Amino acid sequence: MKTVTFYYVRHGETLFNQLNRKQGWCDSPLTEKGIQDAEEAGRILKDVHLYYAWTSSSERCRDTCAIVLAGRDIPVYESKGLKEINFGTFEAVFEHENTEELDRRRKEVDWADAGGDSYDSLRKRLLDTYQDIYEKAEDQDSVLIVSHGGVWLWLLKFLFEIEQEDFFRAKIERGVRPMPNGYTGVFQCQDGRWKLLKVRDLSDEDVRKLNGE
Repeated sequence: MKTVTFYYVRHGETLFNQLNRKQGWCDSPLTEKGIQDAEEAGRILKDVHLYYAWTSSSERCRDTCAIVLAGRDIPVYESKGLKEINFGTFEAVFEHENTEELDRRRKEVDWADAGGDSYDSLRKRLLDTYQDIYEKAEDQDSVLIVSHGGVWLWLLKFLFEIEQEDFFRAKIERGVRPMPNGYTGVFQCQDGRWKLLKVRDLSDEDVRKLNGE
């Protein structure tokens, strides 16, 4: 039996987050708050014995990872498989532009005709990437993942069979932001079976409900 635990951190706030521009495979620097987000994640995880880290190859994630692990001698690996959804020609547009179309495309992961991801391409990329990370890990390893907000929301469905609507509802009931930057949550894979363990700002009971327990 092989068990691997994953600690997920969304990159710190960026300039595009601040400006409310779509940010997929394009990039922008961390803001001052973004640096603080990463530092806070580092404090939250300071007592976790991490064996190594995997980060999206996007600069905002690599910078976040470096801050989270400051002062720790832990191997770090980069993966394009951990990158955000590719929005194609919709990269960097303001969210308030074409709101209805953007919302529809976001719900369906319908960016292929714009040169970006489709539902199937995103699902395959994420499942293949996490399976690869799991297979390379040893039993009882704890792994830091630094990735993206949109990716986390789709991991809920792809890995844990949790609908985004249920996740948003739980967050709204708690009166907290659905996807804050920084520390996000903890999940585990045991012999190929994935399970969500903890989510920032949600109680253990909330997480059990999301898991259908």
